Amino acid sequence: MAVSVKAAADDELRFIESAQIKSYFAGVGDMIMAGALVFSLLIFANYERSPSWVWAPALLLLYFATAMRMLLVRQYRAAPQRRSVGQWVRTQWLGSAGSGLVWGSSSVAMLPYLPTDMQLFLLTVISVVAASAISESVSLVAPPRAFLLATIAPPTAWLFTAGGRLHTTLALMLLVFMLLMIRLGTKRGLVFIQQQQLHYRNEFLALELARQRDVAEEAHQSKTRFLAAASHDLRQPMHALAILLELLRPEVQLSHKGSSILSRAQQAADAMNGLLDALLDISKIDAGVIRPSRRAFCVRDLLDEVAQEFQPAAERKGLRLDVVASSVIIDSDPVLLGQVLRNLVANAIRYTPTGRVLLGCRRHKNVLAVQVIDTGIGISADYHEAIFSEFYQVRDTQLERHEGLGLGLAIVIRVARMLDHPVSVRSAPGSGSCFTVEVPRAPGCVAPLPAPDAPAGSADPANLTGRLVVMIDDDDDIRSVMRSLLRAWGCEAIVASSAADALQQLEGDGRVVDALLSDMGLGASGNGIEAIRQLRQHCGADTPALLVTGDTSGEALQAAESAGLTMLHKPVKSAALHAALCAAIVSGKNQAARS
Repeated sequence: MAVSVKAAADDELRFIESAQIKSYFAGVGDMIMAGALVFSLLIFANYERSPSWVWAPALLLLYFATAMRMLLVRQYRAAPQRRSVGQWVRTQWLGSAGSGLVWGSSSVAMLPYLPTDMQLFLLTVISVVAASAISESVSLVAPPRAFLLATIAPPTAWLFTAGGRLHTTLALMLLVFMLLMIRLGTKRGLVFIQQQQLHYRNEFLALELARQRDVAEEAHQSKTRFLAAASHDLRQPMHALAILLELLRPEVQLSHKGSSILSRAQQAADAMNGLLDALLDISKIDAGVIRPSRRAFCVRDLLDEVAQEFQPAAERKGLRLDVVASSVIIDSDPVLLGQVLRNLVANAIRYTPTGRVLLGCRRHKNVLAVQVIDTGIGISADYHEAIFSEFYQVRDTQLERHEGLGLGLAIVIRVARMLDHPVSVRSAPGSGSCFTVEVPRAPGCVAPLPAPDAPAGSADPANLTGRLVVMIDDDDDIRSVMRSLLRAWGCEAIVASSAADALQQLEGDGRVVDALLSDMGLGASGNGIEAIRQLRQHCGADTPALLVTGDTSGEALQAAESAGLTMLHKPVKSAALHAALCAAIVSGKNQAARS
């Protein structure tokens, strides 16, 4: 730690020294030329009153010093790295001291030859020049101080020796002037150093903030990659497990106890699927795949739909779930707003041991505040922001620790931001919670809500019996269970590990392929999008195709969308896969008929 503090102090010192010399050289050239001009005019005003051997050498020496100092200025501006900061400071100190000696010595040489009024004029000029050097060179104290002392000290000493009250008074005044100018230069130099310290520390803090931001971003990306990898690795066996459990029930005769165990196993699998779906929702939102489709609709229909969906869960827990009806027309995406309300109601039921959950609205001028109020455990004000973070859960000894993954409110805040619907929470421990979503009101006619998806197990518009389905997956277990599932649906299945394997099995087969199913990641053989493209070249460009994958990364979602392919995420319930396959085949038929 001591080493790092010392290193930081050394860096700060180098930064300040570099700023000092840079600022000094930025304006010293004009000062040097102006000093030479003023000295020439001073000699011009007094050359007739003093012999040439007094002022001529001084003038030549000053021109020489001026030329050397200007050469150093040009060298610095051309290549600052040519010398160290200390070396540049020493050259300027020597140059300033030399110029000051020329001013001071020439003044002493001319003063005895001048009348009193011209002596006062000469002393005034050199005092103004010295003061200007101190005032202008605030970044470096040493060079202007050397010039001041070398310029003022010689005439001050001469005045003390000249005798007379006037000369002694002038000497004392010049002495006080030197001391004041030195103090002023020191103060202004300290101010400059403090400014540079603040500048350096601000830059350091900005760089540190940027570094910490990069570290946080990298940590976020690492977490996202980890979740994507973990989600993919979990989805593969969960997909196989879900299908095997559904295939198992009609195949075996179970006792009441065995049937109960199988049901509990399916419930556990469904719970895991729910957690994986929550991760998928986060991935979709972060990837920008979900796009709002806003329209005007009556909020009452959405509230009733959400209440009907969660009424059984509330009754099982002994809670009242009430809805306050409202006829207000709002402007939002009914599907995404429904997802927000479902997550809020699910959370309210989860964290309310006894009492009531209320779903209602409050009207304001231009917005409708949709609220979910419960009589649950409540949340301390210290955690009102934290609850919207991923994987954060309010813990209570009365609650089951396995309920939820802490992603519901993270999804809520992401979707609400996407819709530009502010979300707020009012809660206290033991007093329940009130979550509010502010939705803009919209005048006009009410557009009907989209029809809900058909429930699992309902009749499908297409029959898969006799359909030839080509399925590609690089996982042996997935291929095995998918072959069994497709055959259970009456399909003729060609199951392959790659597009090349599938094409080899199709070679010489004159049957028409009705649908293609492929995993997204196929290992060394490529990806599902490329596999479907290759198979469509053989089977027909309009062959219905689905991607069934455990990859929830944003790149995979965007690639599937760009390719115009429907993507189902493992684990997929057999009923959902059956419905999606039937819909793809029917859609393919309709498209072929139109063409």
